[in-house]
Amino acid sequence: MGKNKFLVLFIILVFVSVAGGIGVLSFQVSPKTSLPVYGETGNFRLVDSHGRDFDSLQLRNKVWIAAFFFTTCSDICPLMIKNLRVLQEMFAAHRDLEFISISVNPEQDTPSVLSAYADQYEADTDRWHFLTGPRDDITRIAVHGFKVGSVTEPIFHSPHFILVDRRFRVRGYYEGTQAQDIQRLSKDILELYSE
Repeated sequence: MGKNKFLVLFIILVFVSVAGGIGVLSFQVSPKTSLPVYGETGNFRLVDSHGRDFDSLQLRNKVWIAAFFFTTCSDICPLMIKNLRVLQEMFAAHRDLEFISISVNPEQDTPSVLSAYADQYEADTDRWHFLTGPRDDITRIAVHGFKVGSVTEPIFHSPHFILVDRRFRVRGYYEGTQAQDIQRLSKDILELYSE
């Protein structure tokens, strides 16, 4: 990697860390791609929109995108969900690309509420999982696993999409409302498939 490319990546990382609250200042670069490794998500267990237990181990050997939202959000969530739907359609042929949308308002977002919400956005729930569970678990997953959100203000969730590789390593953060970041995410998904 050239000095200029490394410098650009470092500047972007610092900017995102400060502006987006990611809080990660060190990373490794995978030897097979130019995508950094920000850490590992850790395992988690929640409940999906069908009322079934969802274990993150189901995502082993898959590339996936995670995001945090809540169904009554009228700010950034609808646009984030629409952009995930665009990605779902763009990568329809990549059946091992999955989507994880975790509610930060579990008291409201029961499995039945999540199911209706998934239907509203025509989500393919075979590969797009809307998840809920105990608030403490969700906060731990967001803050300690994905390095987004806030322990003190969990409802103030991250606007980021998080790209995760087949080994549960976080490989990128992307503004879920920004077209240029969605394009960058699309490119990085394809790059992960080359690993």
